[in-house]
Order: sequence, then C-alpha cells, then structure tokens
Amino acid sequence: MAKGTRIIKSIGIALNIFVAAMLLISAYAGCINPSSLAISATINMSFPIWISIALIVLIIDILTYRKMAFIPLSAFILSAGPLYNYSPFNISTKQLSRSEKFHSFKLLTYNVLNFKNRKGNYPKDTNPTISYILSTDADIVCLQECEYFQPLEQFNVAATQIDSLRQRYPHRWIGTSGQSILSKFPITPINLGIDDDDKRDIAAYLVEANNRILTVYNVHLRSFGFTGEDKQFYNDLTTFSGKEEFSQVKPKLISKLNAAARHRARQARLLKAHIDKTGGNIIVCGDFNDTPNCYAIRTISGDCMHDAYVENAFGPTITYNADRFYFRIDHVLYKGALEAVNIERGSQDYSDHYPLLTTFLWQEN
Repeated sequence: MAKGTRIIKSIGIALNIFVAAMLLISAYAGCINPSSLAISATINMSFPIWISIALIVLIIDILTYRKMAFIPLSAFILSAGPLYNYSPFNISTKQLSRSEKFHSFKLLTYNVLNFKNRKGNYPKDTNPTISYILSTDADIVCLQECEYFQPLEQFNVAATQIDSLRQRYPHRWIGTSGQSILSKFPITPINLGIDDDDKRDIAAYLVEANNRILTVYNVHLRSFGFTGEDKQFYNDLTTFSGKEEFSQVKPKLISKLNAAARHRARQARLLKAHIDKTGGNIIVCGDFNDTPNCYAIRTISGDCMHDAYVENAFGPTITYNADRFYFRIDHVLYKGALEAVNIERGSQDYSDHYPLLTTFLWQEN
C-alpha cells in the first residue's frame, strides 16, 4: 500500500472514530446532571447534527472503503434508544371504536405567545391562534405564555372569540405567569408548594375527566433567556452571514444555555418528586425548552412515564419554529390507566411554537 494511501486511510479511520464517538456522547449526554456538568445539555442538543454527519460519513464509507462503515454503523446501533426517541417509526395509529371514543379525550398543548401572530397577519380581523384552538375541539387545552383571557385589539382577539372559548370551556384557570388551562371537565388548581421562582414555570391541576381523576402538569421550564441581540448573533453564526468572533459564542450563547439547563434540571427533580408523591393518572405537557433524551425528560419520566410522541409518531419533527432553533422542545408525557393513541403536530406558525394535539384512551379499571 502506498504511503499516501495509508495516510488517507488513517485520516479516514480517525474521522470515523471521532464522528462515532460524538454521536454516542451526544446521544447519552442527557444522562448527565447539568448541575454537575452543564455543557452536557448543550452536547445533547447537538445530537441531530451528529446524526446527519454520521450518516454522511457512513455513505462515504460504503462508496469508498466499506470496511470502515462498521464504525459509524456500530455507533448507530449503540445509540438506537436515543435515535428512536428522536425519530420514532410508528407506521399506523390506533383506530378507536365508537365505544372507545366515548372513553377518550383530547389534550392540546400550545405555547401561544400571548396570542400574538409573529407574521402580523390577522385574517378576517380575528385571532388565528384562538380560531385554531376552537377548531381542534380539544377537551383539555394547556396553554403556555397565556397571561390574559379577554379581548385585545392589538392582536385582534375579538370579544366573540373569547365568548366562544368561554362557552366551549366552562372550566378555566388563567395563570398570572402564563400557564393557563381551558377545560370541558371540572378542574381544581394544585398548590405545588415550591418557591415562586419555579412556581411561575410549573402549574398543576386536578381534572375530573370522564369520571376519572387526572393530574395535569402544565410546564414552561426555564428558557434560554436569549436577548434579541443573542438571537441575531446565533442567526448570523448559523448562516455565516456576519463576521462574528467565535470567542463570543461562550458569553453570548453557551453560558446562558448552561445556566438554563441547570435550572431545568432542578425543576425536573422538583416535578418528579411531586409526581411520585401524587401517583395515579398523570400527564405532564408543555414547553420543556429542551430536546428528546435530555436530562429533564429522563428525570421526569423515570421508569414509568410514556412519551406520547415516541409511541405514536413517525419520524422526527420540530415544535419550535423561530430563530433557527429547530428542535422538538414541546412534549407530552403520561402514566396511569390511560394510553396515548394518537398525536398530531399542528402546522400553524402564528406563535413561535407548533401545537401538539394528543388523543388519550382510558383503560379498564
């Protein structure tokens, strides 16, 4: 073998090992508590990037030197669990019989950006976000960033729309910090007994749904806290349209990502403790501000909670659609005598989040 060929082969092997290692590290970085190693959360968020890079490397290996293909292929096999959580492959969904529909309910979770339409387009002088909520006819509607429930001319929230919501959902709780719930079923807010800093990010309610008691946690876990300047810096960085200094990535982005991850980790532990103490039928939904396989979801889920998206969806998706942060950060987790039989991600991009509509079926006692 010529010396040049050996050098190229050695570089190829090194590149394969590096990419495979990063795929595995990013797949399981969510197992690490960000309170101990905050950068683990940011590495975990890079998982889809390494999936793409590893796929490219695998294809190149197959076309050029097939023996090296076992390196990225082995990494894919070893990261099968996180891969499936990121991109499930459910070909079909359960079709409910007439009697099953009677024992089912729909839950909508949606960060509504206080009903603002980012595009500034309000067709027919109505608010499109509220029109969408009404169109789903969901039985329980968990909203994040919903701090008011009244007509608002600025965002074309019409009095007739509010009246329609009140008629459709006689049971409501509008949280001062943005977590709100609209329900066809009776609801009772729960005092979680946590400090005010976390109370504004987590709300809980007892819901009497189909003559069953259900505890619903409506969450908006700590966000990254990026300013407009930070978001513009990230946009320029990811489109290579500016002359950004990479030395500014840490103070502008990484440090804030790390701080938010540590805060979400603490919130996840608080929430998990309350879930364990409460027991019974549980749904945790909302804006987690974090991706599949993250520490927060692993902690909250434990060994007994299910992910409605993983159990019902096909392929990857995103639920945040602004600022080039294209991740699935909205989730629906559950446990108890119920089963998620369908989940749909809406395509409405009025808010910076897409909605998730989940159908649940009660199981026999």
